[in-house]
Amino acid sequence: MRTPPLACAILVAFSVGAARAQQTLQRFDRIELSDVYYSEGANAADLDNDGHTDAIYGPHWYAGPDFKAARPIYKTPPQPRERYADHFFAWPFDFDGDGWVDVFTVGFPGTPAYVYENPGREGHGAAWKKHEVFDWVSNESPHFTDLVGDERPELICTRDGFFGYATVDWERPFSAWSFHKISPQIAPTRFGHGLGVGDIDGDQRADVIGKDGWFEQPDSLQGNPLWAFHPVPFAPRGGAEMHAYDVDGDGDNDVITSLAAHEFGLSWWEQSPDGFKEHLIMGDRSSLNRYGVVFSELHSVALADVDGDGLKDIVTGKTYWSHHRQAPGWDDGAVVYWFRLVRGDDGVDWLPMKADGESGIGRQVVVKDVNGDGNPDFIVGGMVGGSVLLQQREEVTETRWAAEQPKAIAHFIAAPPEGRPAPIDAATKRVPGALEAESLGAKTGRGTVAPQSMTAFSAAKWSGGAQLFWNGGADGDALSVELPVAQAGKFILEIVCTRAPDYAIVQLAFDGEDIGEALDLYHFSKVTTTGVLEYPLGALGAGEHTLSIRITGANPNAQPKRFVGIDYMRLVEAD
Repeated sequence: MRTPPLACAILVAFSVGAARAQQTLQRFDRIELSDVYYSEGANAADLDNDGHTDAIYGPHWYAGPDFKAARPIYKTPPQPRERYADHFFAWPFDFDGDGWVDVFTVGFPGTPAYVYENPGREGHGAAWKKHEVFDWVSNESPHFTDLVGDERPELICTRDGFFGYATVDWERPFSAWSFHKISPQIAPTRFGHGLGVGDIDGDQRADVIGKDGWFEQPDSLQGNPLWAFHPVPFAPRGGAEMHAYDVDGDGDNDVITSLAAHEFGLSWWEQSPDGFKEHLIMGDRSSLNRYGVVFSELHSVALADVDGDGLKDIVTGKTYWSHHRQAPGWDDGAVVYWFRLVRGDDGVDWLPMKADGESGIGRQVVVKDVNGDGNPDFIVGGMVGGSVLLQQREEVTETRWAAEQPKAIAHFIAAPPEGRPAPIDAATKRVPGALEAESLGAKTGRGTVAPQSMTAFSAAKWSGGAQLFWNGGADGDALSVELPVAQAGKFILEIVCTRAPDYAIVQLAFDGEDIGEALDLYHFSKVTTTGVLEYPLGALGAGEHTLSIRITGANPNAQPKRFVGIDYMRLVEAD
């Protein structure tokens, strides 16, 4: 057994206006439903029509308001923590309109979905009748919500490699549901991470969001047309539930997503007429969050107004053991956090508030008022069991409130340094005048160098669609290329390199002299580029000159492979 439920203090200003004599602190009291692993998700609804919300975790429902009595929905043994449960998600809904809320479940990716029919009060001592309604659900973040505007929910998921949605025959809701494809066969066949529903283009129709872009819902769904796809590299490694929300209050919806379900990262993508721009909320180290917060395995993300200020906040946490001991930071603590959205004169901020340190989350975190006090609570389930986190509020003095607020750290890095986008010509797909690294005959004393196609990566574009890839180098090894200068003059070196989770730290040198600072080519969540980096070289004579790139180490968070990739170089006259 784990330790008994504890109250974990959390804090938040109820208002960001002028200072007041009283402010509101918040904490969440944990009620443990079970310490047994039954499911990766949990939910809540009034299942017995007694006016109290009940908790749902795996094969049981727990009667509110105290959640002590466990009653069966179906029968199953405890699930193996060294593998995974056969139950991932639960959504309560009265499918047959009989006044009793049923429970819809989705299991391990690539398995069927079921509705468990609520038998009514007289049948609550035994397992509920089970109906298979869909034979195969893929993507590890399906949604059950109104997608097509019919005021009833659809199941949004992938199946057989197609993005799409399943509709219910409401005359026969327990019969097989129908799948409607919205894409070509571009999704992972069984698994896949990152999925959302929301109005991206402001046309009052919900769109489907994926890790690599979004699908625009057409004017008419007659004939099951494919939806137009708009590529955006929201989360190339794949996160969890994705959300469309006007974060900055400018009138259009932005996108909120975790970046890698089994690793690190949380971002919001600002939408503007020029496209989307990423703003990192939390990365893979404390210096990448304004308040020094970092945790991994954000395998579920919810969006809700937790504090009642009219702005929606992010609710997430650590999906403890999401890949068992393989995930980075797997044993750092089963935390639950909510990030409070604050808009100010300096832009947007997200204040990290710790709700709990022992329950963690699974593949589904749900925000609902379960005790009827008007404050949203959290319902979570995963490998450490199921819990309800009840929100409590306390009016305190301004002094105490200020003392409890998250404090900005001194070593915060707003974002990894990036150069400007490469000026790739739309017609030729190349940068004019570029010396493509893959064609320069690079030399190295260790490892191999060879051209590598980069067209499969969506987070950036490479000149000519390729790079020079150096594999097998070690600290102190260098790669060199010859750069010709036709006429003497003053020059600036432009270079674009690749960043990725397994890339090295390098030092550039020109004609044997180091130029600039060491360049960290590590990126924790995607394969992208540095953008155009510029190094003033001063006066150069006509003839051959040598650029070398020396491996000096690796970021401590990087996979220790010390790869190096170079897109192109260009010598530009200083004037």
